[in-house]
Amino acid sequence: MLAGSAARALAGATVAPRDLDIEIAVIDADRVAVALGCVLTVDSGNGWSSLRGRCAVEGVEVDVSAGVAVRGPEWGLESDDALARVWSRSVAVSGYAITLAPPEEQLVRALIAGDWARIAKVSGGGGPPPRPAYVFRRLAAARAVR
Repeated sequence: MLAGSAARALAGATVAPRDLDIEIAVIDADRVAVALGCVLTVDSGNGWSSLRGRCAVEGVEVDVSAGVAVRGPEWGLESDDALARVWSRSVAVSGYAITLAPPEEQLVRALIAGDWARIAKVSGGGGPPPRPAYVFRRLAAARAVR
């Protein structure tokens, strides 16, 4: 699924993407890495962890992530690929269907991390308003950090 600023732009937000952020299911990580020609490794820091790889495809920077988990000061949240797929949106670009990750996922992750700058970034610029049912469902899946 396309995520990040490129997904927000295709959904109507006024942002200028510098790269493509792609979120994939962990089960697909090896296949996608080979197809894109990038290496996915465990990436963690500041409470965020995932399998992640960066590469360039036809001169475009691509950031691939799988299994994104966030651990904030009070709560932790694991990825939920199945739920994200159900709540994804599809847009047509040059005759191709592009699946957009739920923009609410970025908001929920920022809330869990307690990252107010990221909350402002993903909330600004327009696009579709957050769907409360998705936000509530994901926040309900968060676990207290011990």
